Amino acid sequence: MTDKHGVNRRVRRTKRVIKEAYSSLIQEKGYSNVTVKDIVERADYNRSSFYNYYTCKEALTEELVEEMIEGFKKANRQPYKQSNYLKFDTLPPSSVAIFQYIYEHASYFRLLIAADPIPGLLDQIVHTINLLQKEITFTADQHVDRNGDHFITFRTYGFLGLILEWIQSNYARPPVELAKQLIEICSMSAPSIQIND
Repeated sequence: MTDKHGVNRRVRRTKRVIKEAYSSLIQEKGYSNVTVKDIVERADYNRSSFYNYYTCKEALTEELVEEMIEGFKKANRQPYKQSNYLKFDTLPPSSVAIFQYIYEHASYFRLLIAADPIPGLLDQIVHTINLLQKEITFTADQHVDRNGDHFITFRTYGFLGLILEWIQSNYARPPVELAKQLIEICSMSAPSIQIND
């Protein structure tokens, strides 16, 4: 059976198992020390199964990071999928899908706090958050610029800090609580946001 992209279910499952094995090994041994041999042993596959999909560890890394980033962007944009204008006081926490996405991919996002992480992963997440922040305009008192470069940088690192603290707590609070907290923080800056086309 194939999905809408024509990918076989067995292929998806094999790749998922390989990625989960890889993720757990990075957390245990560090990115630099993980080998293809380690990955296939942990995943309980042979080397040929790995090489059916990836030419090397770096190719696996690239696909894993790309999937994380794409899923992160999609989940972050979920609240304004239907409208390009949002009021924080009417925004239900359940519509803020980013924390649910991170929670469902918890083992991958733990890589952000690994002692020897995937090179450049944190930088890519920061870059992604920054781009996403530039997609929105905080509507507030015209005398206060809440959309300049410094404010976008502040929002980027504030959002990242919230995520990292949650990961470091081993996801101690449910995603909906983080969503509520983010809405409260954002509403302190402005009552609403406009999405930039």
